[in-house]
Amino acid sequence: MKFNTVLEIDLKKLYENAYILSKSYSDYEYILTSLKDNAYGMGLKIVNTLVSAGVNYLLVGPINDALEIRKYNHEIKILVNYYVDIDNVYDAINNNIALTIPSVDYLKKINELDLKDDLIVHILIDNGSNKMGIGSKEELKEIIDIIDNNKHLVLEGFYSDLTSLGIEDEFYYHQVNKFYSLINEYINRDLIIHLNEPLMYHKKLDYINGIRFDLSLIGIEENVNENIFTNLKIKNIEKKYGDLEFPDIDLKLIFSITSEVMQVGYISKGDLIGRNYIAKENMDVAIIPIGHKDGITKAIKFVGINNYKRDIIADDIDHIIVKANDVKVHDKVYIVNEEREIYDFLTILKTNRYYLMSVLNRNLSKIYINDDYEKKDSYL
Repeated sequence: MKFNTVLEIDLKKLYENAYILSKSYSDYEYILTSLKDNAYGMGLKIVNTLVSAGVNYLLVGPINDALEIRKYNHEIKILVNYYVDIDNVYDAINNNIALTIPSVDYLKKINELDLKDDLIVHILIDNGSNKMGIGSKEELKEIIDIIDNNKHLVLEGFYSDLTSLGIEDEFYYHQVNKFYSLINEYINRDLIIHLNEPLMYHKKLDYINGIRFDLSLIGIEENVNENIFTNLKIKNIEKKYGDLEFPDIDLKLIFSITSEVMQVGYISKGDLIGRNYIAKENMDVAIIPIGHKDGITKAIKFVGINNYKRDIIADDIDHIIVKANDVKVHDKVYIVNEEREIYDFLTILKTNRYYLMSVLNRNLSKIYINDDYEKKDSYL
């Protein structure tokens, strides 16, 4: 007997989110999206939904993801963020894929190749967050000189990854200032200069023509705590740097995780349930086929069955056990949906949205719904 636990991805909602963001930030010429980590678990086949809604550039992690995207779309611009082995440089050239230059040494290895066709590159700048990238003007000048002296190396852009929203601290301003200080003498070259989601909360910088979205597209914005201390921090930031801009947009969670009751039973007080829970009372229980391997543990506290919250009392690698009466085998179980907000998970698990999406739903079967979005403008 088969029991289904699925990740359901609503392409209509994805289209609406991408369309709203593209229109809301239309003062940027380039609307980019990061599809790292298999599009944060959503699968790379969502690319055409994004393109139809206004996204005109993609950033991926490994080059294999870029090559996979080429199976679905041959035209969209793609930038690979991760290091690419020298042997795979020709794959990038043959498939019109741009590569990231994170260091002088890496560029020198590419420069030693006998290139017959153009290779498009973007230079990754370390803006002071101590991640990968070029961190000095001397390094950047050496890289620019190498590119300028190789007729088959085409510099298309500069970019960096801001690690602070700049809502509760000043690091955003330090990072964008460091970024500008490194690239300012080259910004008249008609390049794509792009930064990531923290731009959403700040006035547009004149020299930036690309904004790069990631988890906002799937409906998970940065969750800023609303309390008196946060408000005071925001006021101090605004007093020093000017008003922040909180986008007035309604983004929808594009996915849900559902399962079904696999087994029901009765437990007596004092019985061991799972590995470490001893029943404090007589109770009915239900076993759900989703567990640690899917990023779900008893830490999420409850699931929904038949319009009621059901407390999770034990968990394991491939199942959870919930306290539940009046349920039967194959009853639908709601793990994540619009009613059970993803922000509730973030609060309960005391984590951030990137870590959550790195562990959630990796082993689940994917189902795509509303895949006729591309020909319909009536959604909005």
